[in-house]
Amino acid sequence: MIYMDNAATSWPKPQTVKEAVIEALDNAGNPGRGTHSHALWSSLKLDEVRRKLAHLFNVEDSMRIAFTHNATHALNIAVNLCYGQIVTTAMEHNSVLRPTVTRGCYHIVEATKTGTIEPDKIKKAITELTGAVIMTHASNVTGEVYDISKIGEICRKKGVLFIVDCAQTAGIIPIDVQKMNIDVLCFTGHKGLFGLQGIGGIYVGPNVRIKPLLSGGTGSHSFSLKQPDELPDCFEAGTVNTHGISALGAGVSYVTRIGIEKMCEMHTALRQYFYDEAKKMPKLDVYGGISVGKEKPNTGIISLNVKGKDPAEVAGLLAKNGICVRAGYHCAPLAHKTLDTENCGGTVRFSMNHLNTKEDIDTVIYMLREMA
Repeated sequence: MIYMDNAATSWPKPQTVKEAVIEALDNAGNPGRGTHSHALWSSLKLDEVRRKLAHLFNVEDSMRIAFTHNATHALNIAVNLCYGQIVTTAMEHNSVLRPTVTRGCYHIVEATKTGTIEPDKIKKAITELTGAVIMTHASNVTGEVYDISKIGEICRKKGVLFIVDCAQTAGIIPIDVQKMNIDVLCFTGHKGLFGLQGIGGIYVGPNVRIKPLLSGGTGSHSFSLKQPDELPDCFEAGTVNTHGISALGAGVSYVTRIGIEKMCEMHTALRQYFYDEAKKMPKLDVYGGISVGKEKPNTGIISLNVKGKDPAEVAGLLAKNGICVRAGYHCAPLAHKTLDTENCGGTVRFSMNHLNTKEDIDTVIYMLREMA
């Protein structure tokens, strides 16, 4: 089998991640809800994983990281923290678009025809009404990585919050919340961080006004009838996914051992090889631009269509031959409108990771050539 659906969820998981789940099954209690060994094991595990994530993202205070169900949960928290108008982009996932549109008072910045977000367009969209800019670090359709360092600098000078969705880049592209002027970072654990589905997180900077999205038990301040207003308890209502957090910690360690810079290089190189081979076939429509290493990295995603064939049909034929991809709109409707693929069923998306090889790509290219 050739697995190229890592933008949906990473596979296979490292052995250490599997072992972390077993360890949690044997040891986990309810963190913050007791002083016995199982409850204490869980509390210590949460603290350990927060510190690993803080190191990964260069967060000064690990207690400013709260665990969530996924990136969508984190992004809904982030939208709830916004005041004034939200500026976002046409390349966003529905986890940004839907809560933003539901809330109202927003402006969507258009992308270029290849899906590029130009920082100057963000700058021009910010007005005295703007309270926050929310955008993805990289497109989940093209894999293009956006210049959030420059956009973060613009937001800091303009005095607006900068909220980043790094669901596609955490564990793949270097992220530094200090240097990039990120006020809120939302991430998931089951993609580039190699954890389980059902776990994610949010970092909230010290300059952001706290407003809990959910209320419930936290194991602290139990006599208060209001949700605690300090991190991380304010965003961790109810029992957290200790087993998922344990696995996430193992995933972060796995990525750190390999090195984020190395991960970025491998993803970009594989995507560039695939792009170059695919562009040789006139019956393929390939979307997004080229990748050229550190100057223009990519998360390992390439979206394409075989002329005259429905993307779902192509994905189905590939699946019958043991090649795992995703076809459709990838929960990013405005991105497909931008790429002019909204009326053809979206695209066939191939999303590689460091475990894929050039031989895998050669096999896929052969299959696509046969279809075309």
